[in-house]
Amino acid sequence: LSSRLREIVRQQPRPSPPVRELTYVPDLAADGSAGLEEAAARLGGTLHAVGRSGCVVLDRRWQADDWYGRRQVASLEPDRDAPIGLFDPRATATPDWASRIVFFDIETTGLSGGAGTLAFLAGCGWFEDGDFRVRQFFLAGPAGEPALLVALDGIFRSASLLVTYNGRSFDVPTMDTRWAFHRTETPSGEVPHFDMLPPARRLWGRREEDPREAVPGVASSCSLSSLERAVLGVHRLRDVPGLEIPSRYFRFLRTGNPAVIDGVFEHNRYDLISLAALTAHALWLAREGPDACREASEQAGLGRLYENAGDADRAVQAYESAAASGAVEVRRHALARLAVLLRRKGRHTEAAEAWQDVLDLGGRAGALTA
Repeated sequence: LSSRLREIVRQQPRPSPPVRELTYVPDLAADGSAGLEEAAARLGGTLHAVGRSGCVVLDRRWQADDWYGRRQVASLEPDRDAPIGLFDPRATATPDWASRIVFFDIETTGLSGGAGTLAFLAGCGWFEDGDFRVRQFFLAGPAGEPALLVALDGIFRSASLLVTYNGRSFDVPTMDTRWAFHRTETPSGEVPHFDMLPPARRLWGRREEDPREAVPGVASSCSLSSLERAVLGVHRLRDVPGLEIPSRYFRFLRTGNPAVIDGVFEHNRYDLISLAALTAHALWLAREGPDACREASEQAGLGRLYENAGDADRAVQAYESAAASGAVEVRRHALARLAVLLRRKGRHTEAAEAWQDVLDLGGRAGALTA
């Protein structure tokens, strides 16, 4: 019986292995540089080669007199007197922090993080003679990652300050993982890092959103795309949604079609200049004070930044301005913070009046001072 069963099993056709869709291209052969040069030419870039590894480099530029939103490009460059220390004192750790500010943003194969997440596009932007220059490093295949990391290492080490948007939680840790994966030293610890997302949440997290974008019961969005519309007056046309970016990259690996990935390059470039413009606008507000704000929510956010930095007088001025106008929720919050500051300054009668105004608006003290 055992012999007959073995014979039956041997006669059964073996199932063919499942066909898996190609996600990554294989490593380059010894003569693979020719194919990379051709890919770089199709993408409108040049080849950066390190040994047998190579990545595509794309350079683009906004001229100094171009307009981006409500401001010209040349006016977006921070100077050494800009009050960036108000947002994060670590940003001004070196006296020459403003000498070469690099704005940094990456596009990845996913948002889960870990060793399996590949940063296939790393964008760097900086000001040069008033122009805003963007240099992007792109992987036409995963074998080019060592070359990308070497090129990015040089950019990081030449920077006086690295500016990102949520980069402290995602972009920089992702790149640190890639350097560690290739057993090379990370340069990110050598350069001061300023993440613009926390100040943006302070300044614009309570703003009144466009009714078409607002979600009932949900705080105002502080995504870069939302803020560039609401704060900068920039509206992108035919932009690639962020959720679509990984699938576009995989499609490019399968087909090699530049039209599939061109929109991702443009999305990354606009993220960089929007980051520069948003940073410039926040620094301008911090320097000019609450009278420069367009909304009471901005004034309240500016007051919180002044308060955290220990500038109680300017914080009181900002909260008083926010409490004089704006939505009820913003006024309640500003009055509650104002009352706390006035009490600390020993102005108890004025503090009591501010608390009474909070109660008249229907607020609860404990919930509003957080």
